[in-house]
Amino acid sequence: MLSPLENLFNNTKLSWIDSTEDIDKSDEFNRLLLIFPNLKNIFKDARETNKDEFQRTLRHIFRSYKIFFLMINGKFSHETLSPRSIKIIQEKVLNLHSQNELVIPILLMYHDIGRYIDNKQHPYHSYHLISKMNLLDPFELSEVDKLLIQEIIHYHLLIATIYTGESTFYGIYSLFNDSEFNKLLNNEATLERFIDLLEVFTYIDILGYYYTKIFDHYIKYYEEINSKLKDILIIWPNKDLALNKAKEYSHKWLEWRLAGALRIFQFVETKPHLTKEFYYNKLADSIKHSGIQIFNNLNWDSLKNHYLIHSYKIQLRYSLALLMILAFGSFQRMGLKINTGVSYKLLLFWTLLSKEITHRSKENEKSIWNVFLEGMPHWSKIDTSFIKMLNDPTIESLISNSKVEYITEKEEYNLYIDVKQVFK
Repeated sequence: MLSPLENLFNNTKLSWIDSTEDIDKSDEFNRLLLIFPNLKNIFKDARETNKDEFQRTLRHIFRSYKIFFLMINGKFSHETLSPRSIKIIQEKVLNLHSQNELVIPILLMYHDIGRYIDNKQHPYHSYHLISKMNLLDPFELSEVDKLLIQEIIHYHLLIATIYTGESTFYGIYSLFNDSEFNKLLNNEATLERFIDLLEVFTYIDILGYYYTKIFDHYIKYYEEINSKLKDILIIWPNKDLALNKAKEYSHKWLEWRLAGALRIFQFVETKPHLTKEFYYNKLADSIKHSGIQIFNNLNWDSLKNHYLIHSYKIQLRYSLALLMILAFGSFQRMGLKINTGVSYKLLLFWTLLSKEITHRSKENEKSIWNVFLEGMPHWSKIDTSFIKMLNDPTIESLISNSKVEYITEKEEYNLYIDVKQVFK
């Protein structure tokens, strides 16, 4: 498998991948299907269900493979990464690749195949397709490696979303309630390999989008998340103690999490003024002169330690675009200037959402809350009319009118916020 894949992508240029509209009509796509024939019907269904999403997914898969092979051949470069950072990432990839040369290529091929079923829950659907259809059977894999691949795909957004602030370390709750994942918890070496593969996969996954810019500081923070996840998981089988540790780490990362809407994760430390404290102060200043009752006589510490005390349970799904709009009144892909203002609406949203889940979860206080935005337009299609309608009453209405569903087998809540209300 590896040799034909490498031959295919060594002769494929990134510029071609990024610019090709109908990649599924190419000879390269047909050659890829010959290597993974069990995806033929899945890709057919995906094309018929949502052609545009299918094309985006294919370009992402192609680009991810190209990045991977550039890395293992020592030819990878990136305009916003230093040679030292590139070397560190490449060494991480090579180390894990040397343990089993099939694992990372299989991860890259199968991790997003469930997007056509439900984009926002695609990690689960990708995992479910693999498991239900026995898609890993054609490969010579041990049972441990099969399980590793399936579970990494199931939770492949974990490190990335903790980093961006959409999720928290408490999201590990889902893993503890997953009977399949529990099979990995009995072996410390396998567990560490799971987290290390997840970190390496995350580098390749985000570089699999042409517009991605990552910087040297990503390595430091990803490694910190890696270490903390291992600290939590190694406490098993004492689930309560592990969840308390996850809760502790989540509280310590609260300010970082809230600043995710300001793109702290991407631009922190890239300029002298873009320190963590700079971003945190922007958040604190946003409530000082809001003029709304909920923030009257409220300082930054009391907001964090009272109103947002249960926000660690909240796991947002594809919500950065909305959070950025609340913070700036527009979707932004840039670092903050010294005089850039931040709207109180961001913290209003977080405060109201935290109050709502606290009120609704009295019967299952340890459960996490997966928050889905229904009807949220793609970031590239957000216009000024949508932004203007996101006033205080609308934000409150979106949260108070949200629908809740308790998933008994997972012991989790799903909260659905109907963003289509904004257009009514």
